[in-house]
Amino acid sequence: MIVIAVISGLLASSTAARANAVFPFRADSGDNCRYGTTQGSLIWRYSTTTPIRPITLDVRGTLVDHPLPDEWGFLCRDDGYYSVATFVAYLSNGTTARAEARADNAIVSLGFTLGSSSTTSSISRATVQVCRSPLRGTGASYCGTPQHYAPVVYDPPPPTP
Repeated sequence: MIVIAVISGLLASSTAARANAVFPFRADSGDNCRYGTTQGSLIWRYSTTTPIRPITLDVRGTLVDHPLPDEWGFLCRDDGYYSVATFVAYLSNGTTARAEARADNAIVSLGFTLGSSSTTSSISRATVQVCRSPLRGTGASYCGTPQHYAPVVYDPPPPTP
């Protein structure tokens, strides 16, 4: 009885894994204090047609802009900037889907989906970047290094005659 449950559990997980693939993401603002950071999960949602390619990308996680209240004290004081995390999905039809989240001395939850309403357009890759801009318009904006993510693509060989 236990063996049957384990085998059926493995089959269920392999089917679910084919429909979705979950990978962690992380990006920061690139400064010494790491004032702006974002992290979480990218959930690639796949089509059911062959070749099996991702058609939407769910983003779940947080954007943190430091310092948070009662954090760090004298080391990394409030610099008067806010953080923006930008997520871009590159679609096979040559377009992009984009979303941004903004935080100022706070933690912001992320939960959104990028992609196309068309099932014929797939996502080839995604980019995550954190930038910081001044609250009052004085000073230069700056960005951390963009982080690039690519999905696993299932392209089974054609059946042999």
